[in-house]
Amino acid sequence: MYKGIIVTTQPAIVQECRDIIEQVGNIELDAYEAIHEIRFDEVFNFLFIVITGIDRQGLTILSRVQSLTPGLAVILYNHSLNFNEIPDLSLTSKVKMIIGENRKSDLAEILKQLQDNYWRKIPYEKFGIQFSRLSPRMKRAMQFIESAPIRDCNISAISSYLNISPGYFSQEFKRETDQSFRSFMQKVIDYYENLIFTKVDLPTKNISQILGYSELSSFSRSFKNRKGVSPSQFKKMMSTV
Repeated sequence: MYKGIIVTTQPAIVQECRDIIEQVGNIELDAYEAIHEIRFDEVFNFLFIVITGIDRQGLTILSRVQSLTPGLAVILYNHSLNFNEIPDLSLTSKVKMIIGENRKSDLAEILKQLQDNYWRKIPYEKFGIQFSRLSPRMKRAMQFIESAPIRDCNISAISSYLNISPGYFSQEFKRETDQSFRSFMQKVIDYYENLIFTKVDLPTKNISQILGYSELSSFSRSFKNRKGVSPSQFKKMMSTV
């Protein structure tokens, strides 16, 4: 399930957004009254942040957050600001302004677009999978992988989400994709690694946590075994591309 955040002191707006999100589906919304209350250690799992009011300090925080994630969209909802008034918000291509009578339908449409274009969307054909031919249950498994914290993308968590046994899920996955779940997830992790190292400026420790590793040493060892260079060396290489 995708995660979204709303920052507002208006309970009516929170409920309005929850109603819209319920219609769109597959999104969990957390509400805060101020942007500094948010724990940004999970920022990579956020699809969007809705804001109804923000000051200069908040803009500074938000600008930093956007530099740490390739996919976070900022939605100024029912808001009177215009882009000329928010120069600190550097990635304006990721900022959406929604005002007026059509704001509910506009927000619903934007949320659908964000889901379709989320940075963690898996390139199925590249991995030898035709998504359209998967069973409804396997499609749900793939959607779980694309939206849940990466550390939770394991056989135990996914089979529990699907309400089937781990053994049955493994067999079903192999039958439908012609590859083991472990092999598939390694391809996904490799793909995410390349995206993260090229799109954001994060310490290697943070990247390892995002990718589900509890220890930096384990991540560094695995990374070097797979790519032939250390994470820091790879980061330097990608910065020159």
